[in-house]
Amino acid sequence: MDLLGKSAVAAAVILIILVAAYFIFLKNPFAQPVSKPQATSLVLSDLQNTYPGADINITNVSQSQFQGSWHIIASVVTNQTSPCPSYIVYSFDYPQYHFVPRVDNIYTAYSTYGNQCLVYGFTQGSSYIIASYPVAIARSYTLNISQVSQFIQRYGYGNVAVNATYRNTTTLGTGTFNNVWVVHYTAPIANYSVYAILTQSNGELVQAFNQSS
Repeated sequence: MDLLGKSAVAAAVILIILVAAYFIFLKNPFAQPVSKPQATSLVLSDLQNTYPGADINITNVSQSQFQGSWHIIASVVTNQTSPCPSYIVYSFDYPQYHFVPRVDNIYTAYSTYGNQCLVYGFTQGSSYIIASYPVAIARSYTLNISQVSQFIQRYGYGNVAVNATYRNTTTLGTGTFNNVWVVHYTAPIANYSVYAILTQSNGELVQAFNQSS
């Protein structure tokens, strides 16, 4: 076979590969139909394998714009009891794009560069509602509250466990508070813990105090 013939064969092979890739990854005509529960379960299982130990929730499932597929939205919180959890919302179109996610929103993230905790969406002069516990935790950590900073410095970032609970009404410290997040810092060897009370609106500090174990 002369050089021209070999080139023609090679071009034909490349064209066949490109056409096959187009139908497999874009048109996806060979995907087996799946039910809503099946698609939800498969995506959830994949996320659990990808992020072992994370707090994962499927928050919405609807028919996708791609025929035969489901549009699935999932929230993933990693390092959920650390002073700075990472909270990301992903979306999937399954089985159209299999388990390839799209990032819909990033609420919080821990950056190893400079050991920064990032809370997205807080803008000076604008209204912000804290609607989830990882944002409440990260927000309290970024406020540089003296009691929190001292506690983490004393016991170590990796040894501190944090949880946050929303309260319509609560009596803690020196007062009664409405519509607040109560963020609680503990450590296994600590003989006291730290409470930080934040407003649900704009995440402002209401009160912080130490409490003996």
